[in-house]
Amino acid sequence: MNICSQKNIFQQCVFEFLGTGLIIFFGIGCLATSKLTNFHFNQYEMSMIWGFSVSLSIYLSISISGAHLNPAITIFFWLFYKFNKKKVVPYIISQISGSFFFTILIYYLYHNLLISFEHKYHIIRGTKASLQLAEIFCIYPQKNYILIHDFIIGIIISIFFIIILMRINDKKRFFVVKRKFSPCLIGMLVSIINISLGSLNNITLNPAHDLGPRIFLSLMGWGKIAFTGVNNSYFPYFLISIIAPILGINLGGWIYKKFIKN
Repeated sequence: MNICSQKNIFQQCVFEFLGTGLIIFFGIGCLATSKLTNFHFNQYEMSMIWGFSVSLSIYLSISISGAHLNPAITIFFWLFYKFNKKKVVPYIISQISGSFFFTILIYYLYHNLLISFEHKYHIIRGTKASLQLAEIFCIYPQKNYILIHDFIIGIIISIFFIIILMRINDKKRFFVVKRKFSPCLIGMLVSIINISLGSLNNITLNPAHDLGPRIFLSLMGWGKIAFTGVNNSYFPYFLISIIAPILGINLGGWIYKKFIKN
């Protein structure tokens, strides 16, 4: 690999890092604000903020890296659209790293408020009670959850997401708007999914958005429960938020390419 090519991949990875991190910064930031301050957002408002953050991140990175911002999307483009296999691992590492480091930033911006919340409610990190703070950063099972239900819902939502996303970006379709508007539509799609389906399950369409914060929380006192979500469970609940989007996006992408695109 020549120096020019290495420089190009490095630049693309930087923008994948920044783009993924920007989504985390605004998305988790609004959750932290709502949980730890007197300024509360409702589900509609938080969903809109997540959607806007996705749009801004795409605008930031699309001309440099293609704005994957999601390991499942990167894998999909590698499997179905001949994305350079040498970039797959660097892209994924950059996405997870962006999620991880911007989680650190949010954590320390809200550190004093978080500590005050723990003292006020006598919360000990690593216990089930501490999940009410951990859920600011990543998803955890709801009360009386069923693993297979959460897994199937994650796959189904991811299938719809990638099919609509690919349709938005299909340049051959007469209803496709200019490229400069597609990030807005994708952000709207994310918002609509969260508003309409978020109550069914704590969904995530992006493994990096969930994995980065979990790694950070496990290092900050939550330990094993950061991954399992339940004290007496050895099942790593986080696998649902990793495997379901990857399977769903790639299955949905295959359905789109095989039966919808023409």
